[in-house]
Amino acid sequence: MPENSLFSGIFQNSEFYITIILRMTAAIFLAALLGTERELTGKVAGLRTHILVCAGACVFTLLSIYGFKMATSEEFSGVNDPARIGAQIITGIGFIGAGTIMRNGSNILGITTAATLWMAAAIGMACGCGMFSIAIFATLSTLFVLILIRQFEKKFLSDYLKKYRNIKINISCGIENIDCVNKIIDMNFNNITKFEKKIGSDNEFVIKLTVTTRKNLVTINNIFKEIPYINKIEVQEISD
Repeated sequence: MPENSLFSGIFQNSEFYITIILRMTAAIFLAALLGTERELTGKVAGLRTHILVCAGACVFTLLSIYGFKMATSEEFSGVNDPARIGAQIITGIGFIGAGTIMRNGSNILGITTAATLWMAAAIGMACGCGMFSIAIFATLSTLFVLILIRQFEKKFLSDYLKKYRNIKINISCGIENIDCVNKIIDMNFNNITKFEKKIGSDNEFVIKLTVTTRKNLVTINNIFKEIPYINKIEVQEISD
């Protein structure tokens, strides 16, 4: 067999070109659907990012299937090992996805976009393998989650979740009354995320706590204000 005959034979075959173009086009088109949805919702990774991730995964997959098989010479014979590159694609997308995740206080933003990029890479790999049915179904499933499930969350879940508030409470009382105050706190708040005690000025005992509750500020203030041995109460809602 002449040198590089396999390499030349494949590229002289028009069917090979058609296969490559078809798979790349499918990857770009399907990624554009996901990227458009992210772009319209104002996410940091939008149309171009999803297209590049999906198309890049498709290229790497095509190389793993065809490229190394072509790399033949007198001294070296390439090994066709698609799984090896596929594993590295999955790992590499993790770094890109991590760049879209941001933390704002206790809120973490960008996880859905990172997951969408991860799915875009999977769709690109499916296109690279020529498994268009899987790629199309994965794209439609992802759009279903991004669009319809989001509407479900807004309509049925958001109002319920918004009832929870992070409330910061500062209480001052006499040291002799600390046990009574602790009982009141235990009776009214189940989810306490922060709890501090210290002795303040004038021999007062100061309790600082942060709770997650459905009670509003007025309700919480009313719990404590009628108690005679509480000298001071401060209630504040925190956004983080």
